[in-house]
Parts: sequence; structure tokens; C-alpha cells
Amino acid sequence: MTDSAQGRGGAHAGEGGAVTARRARYGLRLAGFGVGSLLAAALLAGLAPRPVTQPIAFNHNLHVADVGLECVDCHRYVLTGARATIPNIEVCGECHLEALGESAEEQRLVAFVESGDLIPWQKVYRVPDHVYFSHRRHAAIGGIECERCHGPMAERTEPVARQAVRISMDACIECHDQAGVTNDCILCHR
Repeated sequence: MTDSAQGRGGAHAGEGGAVTARRARYGLRLAGFGVGSLLAAALLAGLAPRPVTQPIAFNHNLHVADVGLECVDCHRYVLTGARATIPNIEVCGECHLEALGESAEEQRLVAFVESGDLIPWQKVYRVPDHVYFSHRRHAAIGGIECERCHGPMAERTEPVARQAVRISMDACIECHDQAGVTNDCILCHR
């Protein structure tokens, strides 16, 4: 062994230093991956639709199962228009000009109808401005049941606070693939 090798700590000191350096680089990469993963998760969480609070605790089950209404009775344009519409006082007022029961939520609804003030429903389903989506094309022409995207609404006793199916390009493409319909970009992206 030469004097210079001994001065650095012996014959294997160079190898130990290289191993230590590799471990340090590996540790930094692992830490960077962890931080990157946390940042990505935080970003995705920020993009995920947040639950909303609706102004009235609407009970779909009561209206569908007990009263016998269908989706199109309240969401009037689901079969004929691009938007299904969220019912408001003009639709609700057809049955609720006065309270039919003793529910505090129904009393709140009747107050909106009597005052003529629109119910400030919070929108849950949104598509980007550059995307064209037609309920008529999907429900009337495609024969897709409301439950496919909106979940079992007839069973809901609480108001809708979040999407049952996350609306994303991947979800749309997958559905189109399963249905055997085109994924031509120009049909949805305008």
C-alpha cells in the first residue's frame, strides 16, 4: 500500500466513500420522489371537485319512490336539450305552492316559491368550456340511463354534494369505447 493510500484511510477508503456517495444520491432521489408524489397528490386533490352544500336538503328518494316522479318530470330538458337543467321555483312551484307536509326543508322551498327568489342550487357536474356535452345526445339518442353518470339518484335521501362519477376525458373515452361509439375529438372539443 502506498503512503498516499494510507493517508486517505487505507486501501478501502476510496470504495467506502463511493458507496456513501451513492447512498446519499439514492436517499436524495428517494426524498425527491416522495416530495414530488406529495405535490402531485396535493395538485390532484386541488383539481378534484369538492363537495358542495345545497340550500335545501332535497330528497330524491321521496320524490321518485314515494311520489312516482321520473327524472324528466323535474329535469325537463334531459331528453331534448344540451343541458338537463336543475329544477327551480317554476318547476318546484307546480307542486309546492304550499307545503304538502311538515318538513322544515319543504317550508324553505315554499318560501322560495312564494318570494319568487331562485333557489341557489350549487352546480355539481361541470365540463370545461371547450367541451360540448349534450344530455339529449346521450340520454335520448344513446339511451344511456341517468344512473350511469349520476349514480342511483332514486335511492338518495340527501342532496347531491359531489359527482357520482368523476367527469374527465378518460372517463368519457372509456365509456365511448365500451359503447362502441366514436372518440373523434371534434365531436366534443369545440
